[in-house]
This record gives sequence, structure tokens and C-alpha cells, in this order.
Amino acid sequence: MKRLTNTAGCWILALACASVPGLAQEPASVDTSVQMAAHQDSAATTLERRSGELAALTARIAETEARYQVAAGEDRDLYYDQLRRRWREHHELLDRLATEIESAREAGEERPEITGQVRAALGREIEVIYTWLTTVPDSIGALRSIASETPLPERLELEIELSGLNDAHDRLLESLVEDFAHSAALGMPVAAEQTVALDSALTERAQYLAAQVERALDLQSDLEDRRLKPGVDTVTINAGLAVLEERILGRTTSLQAMVGLMGSREMETSEFRQLLLRATGDLGTEILDPEVVGGLISDWWMAVLQWFEDNGGTIVVQLLTILVVLLFAALFARLGRRAMKRLLSSRRINVSELLKNLALGATSKLIWIVGILVALSVIGIDIGPMLAGLGIAGFILGFALQDTLSNFAAGLMIMIYSPFDVGDLVTAGGVFGTVQDLTLVSTVITTIDNQRIVVPNGKVWGDVINNATAERIRRVDLVFGIGYEDDIDKARGILEQIVAQNELVLDDPDPVVRVHTLGESSVDFVCRPWCRTQDYWDVYWEITEEVKKRFDAEGVSIPFPQRDVHVHTAGDQRESDTPENPGT
Repeated sequence: MKRLTNTAGCWILALACASVPGLAQEPASVDTSVQMAAHQDSAATTLERRSGELAALTARIAETEARYQVAAGEDRDLYYDQLRRRWREHHELLDRLATEIESAREAGEERPEITGQVRAALGREIEVIYTWLTTVPDSIGALRSIASETPLPERLELEIELSGLNDAHDRLLESLVEDFAHSAALGMPVAAEQTVALDSALTERAQYLAAQVERALDLQSDLEDRRLKPGVDTVTINAGLAVLEERILGRTTSLQAMVGLMGSREMETSEFRQLLLRATGDLGTEILDPEVVGGLISDWWMAVLQWFEDNGGTIVVQLLTILVVLLFAALFARLGRRAMKRLLSSRRINVSELLKNLALGATSKLIWIVGILVALSVIGIDIGPMLAGLGIAGFILGFALQDTLSNFAAGLMIMIYSPFDVGDLVTAGGVFGTVQDLTLVSTVITTIDNQRIVVPNGKVWGDVINNATAERIRRVDLVFGIGYEDDIDKARGILEQIVAQNELVLDDPDPVVRVHTLGESSVDFVCRPWCRTQDYWDVYWEITEEVKKRFDAEGVSIPFPQRDVHVHTAGDQRESDTPENPGT
């Protein structure tokens, strides 16, 4: 398919390559120095030189065509490449000649014989291009039939070759449009049938390419949907997508070329521009065209209506199913929370507030999670990959939140062993105060002066915990001192009487009042009554106040440290300075 076996085929392929500068494989036969000299000569002299070049080139083409027809094997391929280059030079030379004739006409130096020569050459090109345009679709169809029978992994190469053949077809039409423009500029009459045939060829080509693009887009969408389903052969699907991407790229490139050619002939192209915008996503100046924008909005609205018509009933049923499942989940979550709260409130179960809050929250949340998973599975969503994704995300978060997880683990230990609870007076993590709240990651403590301190559970569990209110009863340790000259028995009797008269002091265990130490300036008694934990500070303050009052009333002194200071004058110091007692 890459080599066209008839002369017309070679001729037209050369014309197709002529409009693509990048396809040139060797310099044109026209000498650059001659071109520079032509710019310096008059228009008439330039036309004569170009006319001679055209005649010489035409003779070389005829000679090469004759050799090509009788050659075989590798020689035939060589003559084919040479013939293609000759026709490319011929097309470029005609384009320059047409332009220079217009310039010479404006300068009053036109040569009618040269103009006639160019008109004749243009006429021959137009006839041969029309001949080729009647046969090139057959070549494309033959290659498409081969591609359809080719295994998918090898089809990409054929799609690339097919794109090249389509591109050559587009260049043919482009060359034909250029020849028509030059013919009109040179006053060469163009038959109405040829004009109609050209417009028809452009329209048919654009419609054919548009159908190819639409079908490729539909197939691409189907393959992408299939790739999301479990258990499919993703390798084959990816290969098919690669083929479709190459097909879409080649067809949209050709369609863009056709739209440009049709626009130059003032033909209607809004439908094709809409398709290009949808296929390529390249807005460009098309978004400013009201016809294109209106067509896109209309297509989008029709697609939305069609989608609702096809899927509306299913969507409504799925939404109602999700709503019913979530309503049942909410009901069961409320009932489960109530049942768990009633169970934890039972006297037979003694758990911490942290465990109660965790159990209550976990119960409702767990029911909600189960309800959401059931709702997703009912509407056909596979929750397996979702759960796997959550597991991977949890693994990643575990590394990122190591400190938080450490606090979480410490919170679990506090919940299990319950060294303190909400409302306890504790020293934890170096903070003394009342526990206000417990979570799995932190403990909130309110100090005696009403400061709220949040302590991470890792620090709480890793330090000494002192719970002052964990037990039902507590001993109050008091120390009172009397003077050495006071009656010990009398003081002890007063202390025992004060303890016995206090209503908050417990009879069991027995309170202890004993002489404890003989200090530097006082005889110290220990007074150790027992009381309920919540009465600790009331007993402490009441007994202390009452002891002061009774000791004052009974004449028992409460000594405080005293020190005697002796002052010696200077005279006393000199009298004392004797050889036996020298001054210091």
C-alpha cells in the first residue's frame, strides 16, 4: 500500500507531499543562486527563467515516468522515489510561477505565452487529482480491511500507516484547492462541474472523517468502562485504547485540515468544529463561535435527557434503597446506643467513664458503618477494593501518626486498667487536679486554681499516677505542737475530744492521737482521724480551726521557733581580752 503502481498514483502522491515541507528528502532542482538572481532581475526575465525550468522539469518527469514503467524490483523503487521528488518540485514551481505571474501583471510585464503554459499545467494537475480522488478511497478501504483482520497488538502499526495514507489524501485535496485558487487568479475558467465536485469531495471527506472520529470515541468510551470492571484482560484493553488513540489523532488531524479547506471556500463547518472540540478539547477560537457553542449545549442537553431516560428509573430505585437502608441504620444505631447505655448503667457492671463513652460511641458508629456498606453493596458497588484501600490508607497513617497512636495505645491501657476516672483527684503526668474528661488520646485535668490542662495519655501512662480519691475513705494527717512547759496529757485529751466531737470523723478505723516528736521548740502530736474521701478537706480545716480555739481557751501554748541574741559592747570585749582569753 505504500507504493502506488500506476503513474497517476505516483503523480498524486507527489502532489500530496508537496504541501508538507517536512517531507522533502533532497533539495529542489532549482539552484538557490538562480533564485537570488531572479529577485534582482525584472519580472519578465524571472518569468522566462521559471518557464524554462518548468519545461525542463516536465521533460525530466516524462523521462522518469518512462523508466519507472519498464523498471522492476529495486530499480522500480528508486525511480518511484525520484519521480515523487520530481512531481513535488513541479507543484512547488507551479505555485511560484502563479504568484510571479500575478506580480508581473501588476507591473505590466505579463507574458501571455507563459501564463498559458502555467494554465495548461494547472489543468493537467487538476484532472489527475480528480482521477486519483476517485481511486484513493479504495486504497484506504483495502488497508482498513487488512487492519480489521490483524491481531490487536500489531494493529497499531497499520493504524499509523492508515493515518499516513489519510494525510496524503488530505494533502491531495489541499493541493486541489490551491490549484483552483491559482486558476481563478490567472483567469483560467473552471468548469462548474469541477467546482461542485470539489465541494462535494470536501464535504464527503469531512463527513467520512467525522463518522470515523465518532465511532472511535464510542469505542474508546466502551473500552474505558470495561477496564474498570474486575477480571478483565487489561493488557488487551490497553492495546486497544492505544490503537484508538492513534486513530482519533489521525482522523481529527485530517478533519481539521478539511475544516480549514472548507472554510477557505466559505462552506458550513460548525457541525465538524463541534465534533473537533469534543474530541480534542482544544477550545481555541471555536468557543467564540455562537453556532459551535449552541450546538455543543444542545448536544449536551440531549445527552443528559437521554441518560436520564435510560437510567432514571434505576437511579430512583437505587436512591430509595439507599434511603431505606440508611433510615434503618439510624434506627438501629439509636436503639443500640440506648441498649448499651442501659447495660453500662447496671450496678453489676463497674467500668470507667472512658470505657462507657467509647462503647457508646463505637456502638452507633459501627452500626452506621455497616449500614453504609450494605447500602453500597445493594446498589452494586464493590466494597472489596474500598476496604483494601482503607487498609492501605490506615497503614500509611500509622507511620505518619506514630505519636498519636502511642497516645491511643496508652488510652486503651488506661481504659482497661482504670487507674482513675472522671471526677478523681489525681496527680498524673506531673499535673495535680480533678479529671474532667477522658479520651483515647488525652486526659483533661482541671487544677485546684481552675486551669484546664490537656495531658497526652502517653505521658500519663508513662509516669507515676497518684489517685487521691480512688478509695472510699481516707486518713487525714495533722501535726500540732505544744510548748515543753505545757501538760502533755491535757493536750492529748483536748485533741481526742475535738476528734470525737467532729461528725465527719469515722469511728472505724479508730483515730490516732499520739506524741510524735520532740522538736527544737515544741512537742509535736500527730492527729490522724479517718473520714470519707469527699469529706477530707472539711475535716482537715475544721479540726485545725478547732484545735487553735481550744488550745487558746485551755491555756495550751502553740510555740513557734525562738532564738536568743546576746550583744557584747566594745568595753566588755577589751576587759575580756587577757593573755589567758585573747580577743577574737
